[in-house]
Amino acid sequence: MKIKTFLAFVGPSVLAMVGLIAVPLIGVVYLSFHSSYVKTEIVEVKSSVPLFGGLTKTTVEKVPQPVLDENGEPVKVWEYVGGRNFDTVADPGGLVAAVSKDRSTTEDGQPTSFRQRMDGLYRDVTDIDFWGALEFTLLYAFITTPCILVLGFLLAVLVNSVVQWIRGPLIFATLLPFIITPVVGSLSIYWLFLDNALVASLLEQFGAGKIYFLKDAISIRTLIVLYGVWHVTPFAFVILYAGLQTVPQDALQAAMVDGATYWQRIRYIIIPHLRALFSFIILIHLMDAYRIFEPVLVFGSNLFANSLQYLTYYILNFEDNYYKAAASAILTVIGICILLLPVLRRTYREQKGVA
Repeated sequence: MKIKTFLAFVGPSVLAMVGLIAVPLIGVVYLSFHSSYVKTEIVEVKSSVPLFGGLTKTTVEKVPQPVLDENGEPVKVWEYVGGRNFDTVADPGGLVAAVSKDRSTTEDGQPTSFRQRMDGLYRDVTDIDFWGALEFTLLYAFITTPCILVLGFLLAVLVNSVVQWIRGPLIFATLLPFIITPVVGSLSIYWLFLDNALVASLLEQFGAGKIYFLKDAISIRTLIVLYGVWHVTPFAFVILYAGLQTVPQDALQAAMVDGATYWQRIRYIIIPHLRALFSFIILIHLMDAYRIFEPVLVFGSNLFANSLQYLTYYILNFEDNYYKAAASAILTVIGICILLLPVLRRTYREQKGVA
């Protein structure tokens, strides 16, 4: 292929990647190492307070006021702060203090058990915003990933085994949760489990009593994880179902002739054939799960189930700190890269025939 033809094909994609990915990422990195503030100065302000008999009392106070430029606008100072924003977000000092804290005795001097010490350590570490968000983000990613793989594979095998005329409706019904946008899907789960909503009312009518699903961390985290499994399983299903159509039928028929059971055919022929697709699903889902945001926002559960993406959103919108939010976003990207390294390394080795 001529270089001119190659550039004609690749050029638009490269320009789009540079404009939509590289340039914004460079901008975020730049912001994460800088900060700005309004320059202030201490000035004396005199005020007169009226007293009885027509007398007045003059008071002088020293107060900070912004420095104004020649146009009467506040002067903003832009400075390079190095890793200060990262330190503020991750709070490594707080983490070290939480880990090194003495928990050998209780407040009244009684010795603590190993479980009590571990509970105290967990509580102190997760009380730090960044590490609490990281804890639930990893928990969500590591629980939902194997669930969607197993359920997606089972659904793919099930749909592939039914008669041809019913496969279309089954595929459509299975894909519905993935078609729904994350915000709408999160809201649907949230509304179902409200205190007086459908699920709680049905359980109460069946004699289970009044159940409050949104009252504590365990129930809210469980609902968010269930939402993630429900929403993403169709993605795994459609990828694996497509992969099942490429399984060599000659190998399956030969295995049947040799007396292989249904489970043995799945274990030794189908699953190895789909290994690359499993890796692909893991890569895509881990990237998506590490950026979980919508259900945390919809459930309003940041006290019980925070996430790194929601932490960035909170810093940007409620603290109004662009520079700290940029540092939080960069830490999220770094975390995704670290999380994907083992999968990428394994995939590379398999492609090279080393593993």
